[in-house]
Amino acid sequence: MEPWQLETTIRQTQLILENYRRWFGEDLISGDRPLLEQSRILFESPFVVFSHGTEANPIYNYGSRLGLELWERTWDELLQMPSSQSAEPTARVQAERNELLAASRSYGFKAGFSGIRVTKSGRRVRIEDVKLWDLLDQDGIYRGQAAVYSKWTFLDEKGK
Repeated sequence: MEPWQLETTIRQTQLILENYRRWFGEDLISGDRPLLEQSRILFESPFVVFSHGTEANPIYNYGSRLGLELWERTWDELLQMPSSQSAEPTARVQAERNELLAASRSYGFKAGFSGIRVTKSGRRVRIEDVKLWDLLDQDGIYRGQAAVYSKWTFLDEKGK
């Protein structure tokens, strides 16, 4: 079974899509299809989408196929990975990442930022024009954050 076919993924897809519309006033993908089809379309999208939950060190709970390929992770690996591990482990980089997440929490979203991330094999990747947004359920309860981007550049050849 493909990840996009799982009930938990279908629900997470809806949370991602509904909140993208809430914060940015537009659809990330067309919402005029059945939920399963929306889940497939988002998973197979030509842009990277990730989301994480509300744990003290948030764990990824969604990654599009392109995102999984970029981070060199399987679906199961991603669902066990703290999102902090996608950034370089230096204190400065982690502090910048935490400030960005907090800024999004203050306003509900943040757009147009760039940063360096690290793949499973250690390759450094600059991600650009990232949109980050909070995920709120129907009752307005915070359920995590999501991000989308379609521009990235590998900064070195480590891991090749």
